[in-house]
Amino acid sequence: MAMSDVLGRHAPRRKVLRATLPVLIAGGCLVLVAAELDGLDARMVTSGLAGISEAEWLAALLLTLISFAAVSQYDVLFHGWLETGISSARARLSGAAAIALAQTLGLGIFTGAMARWRALSDLPFLTALKVTNYVSFAFMAVLGLFCLPALWITGNAAPASLLAMGCGSAALALALALIQPIPLPSLTLISRLIALAAIDIFCAAMALWVLLPGQAGVDPVTLTAAFTLALGLALISGAPGGVGPFELFLLAALPHVPQPDLVAAILGFRLIYYALPACLGLLSLARPFRPTASATQPAPPLIRRAEAGLARLPSHKLHPLSRDGVVVAVAAQTFVAIGDPVSGTSFTKARIEALRATAARRTLSPALYKCSARSAAAARRHGWSVLAISEEAWLAPASFTLDGSRRRQLRRKLRQASQAGVRITMPEALPLDAMKAVARDWAARNGGERGFSMGRFDPAYVAGQRCFTAWRDGHLIAFATFHTADDEWCLDLMRSLPGVPDGTMHSLVHRALQEAKGEGVGSLSLAAMPLASPPPLLTRLSQRREAQGLRQFKTSFAPEMASLYLAAPGPVRLVFAGIDILLGIRFPARLETLRGLRRSIPERSA
Repeated sequence: MAMSDVLGRHAPRRKVLRATLPVLIAGGCLVLVAAELDGLDARMVTSGLAGISEAEWLAALLLTLISFAAVSQYDVLFHGWLETGISSARARLSGAAAIALAQTLGLGIFTGAMARWRALSDLPFLTALKVTNYVSFAFMAVLGLFCLPALWITGNAAPASLLAMGCGSAALALALALIQPIPLPSLTLISRLIALAAIDIFCAAMALWVLLPGQAGVDPVTLTAAFTLALGLALISGAPGGVGPFELFLLAALPHVPQPDLVAAILGFRLIYYALPACLGLLSLARPFRPTASATQPAPPLIRRAEAGLARLPSHKLHPLSRDGVVVAVAAQTFVAIGDPVSGTSFTKARIEALRATAARRTLSPALYKCSARSAAAARRHGWSVLAISEEAWLAPASFTLDGSRRRQLRRKLRQASQAGVRITMPEALPLDAMKAVARDWAARNGGERGFSMGRFDPAYVAGQRCFTAWRDGHLIAFATFHTADDEWCLDLMRSLPGVPDGTMHSLVHRALQEAKGEGVGSLSLAAMPLASPPPLLTRLSQRREAQGLRQFKTSFAPEMASLYLAAPGPVRLVFAGIDILLGIRFPARLETLRGLRRSIPERSA
């Protein structure tokens, strides 16, 4: 019998077990709690509750508010990270309501997703589910980290099994991140999540601490450590509200605290931290948090820059920016705008500020990459650091000829290719299988394909480009692809088999120039190439043989040159942006992984 049949047969049982196991765990723990409290005088517990002063109740309430304010910020961060389009205020309110209900009712992911979906009427359910997953996994991972020092503080009071729980929760979140195609968060996002969780847990623990009569001789540090472990155990159990495991652990971890005082404080804590927020959360969901009325959505940006075709890569997107569009991608810790706005304009102060704000919402550092001199000047006036990194080679198809001494080498290369029997075509139906074989061979010889700002071979990607193929003796030996816009083409992929005749790649570009001229295209870009006189920081990169060969190839067409720049807010961020981009180019993620990431991150809501 196939394994899938076995699993399918037992699927209903597993669902029942998942639903009933938390209840069984809670019931078992409550039995143990009852045994632990056998003989406890209920009147002493009641007296302990009555002895809590108004000031202590108010302090616990204030600490609860601070705790929820911190943990609800998780939603703000993840909504910004995923670019859902939900405002910070709505994300914060919906997050607080969802967390309050989920922690009280149990089934955290399902309850939290339903609450967020109800609270945010314009948010698709799958997006609400993803936000809930990210919030839950992130909090569990951070809590797992906090459990380790908490174990050390509590000493022998905690069972050794909790060490596995602390490490396991972090490992679980990591495993899920590896199994599912989710993007890795930035260091800034991780640091904020840790800080917010620390505030949340400490304030929640202190809300319990102030409810203890005279604080029962327990110091805040010890109580916080015990509370952290109890919370972790409660969340791992999945029991509604963590009832049972939470109480059982605190009773075991704080044996020196009188049981009536501790039980009274726990009951008060559950009223102020669980029951009250849950009631408020239910009331808030009776009326969803409606989005504020907004103006009519702007029309899609006019695309004049051919390189906007990079947005069709799974790692890139065409992002609206200050009434314009720009191709953006994430390189590690950096949110990068590639090139100038696709409308053909340059970056202004307003557009740079819009880019910075967008990056901040995603807890990333902004950068301009391969921007024009005008954009670089605007960035410099805005206080950013700027570095010349490459040159873009431009040709005017209408006036291009093979005449003149500057194109002597080009003429020789074209003759060599023609004499070798190279035939150039512009096929209507692309020979994708043959192109794939050429691209795979090229990648194997060149240490793999490059990524980030460089195109990569993908059938769906090249199908949207203008493609030229080189044949010899009936076999495909090379091809070149171009991004196209109304009045502009831009060279993208150049792939060839080893040992192709000299001049093959020159012939491909020359044929493209002829076609562009026939279609009335105003300009054709040969894309970026290394600087002739690079700054010291880029000298080694420009001296590599492949870089020199690329420059020699493009200069044979005698193009016009335009400098391209890297810009970022300050010299330190400029260096880190450069490193992030270089790593993204040299070590790109697999296209299959990138497609999974694109599916996992919802498009921004309209």
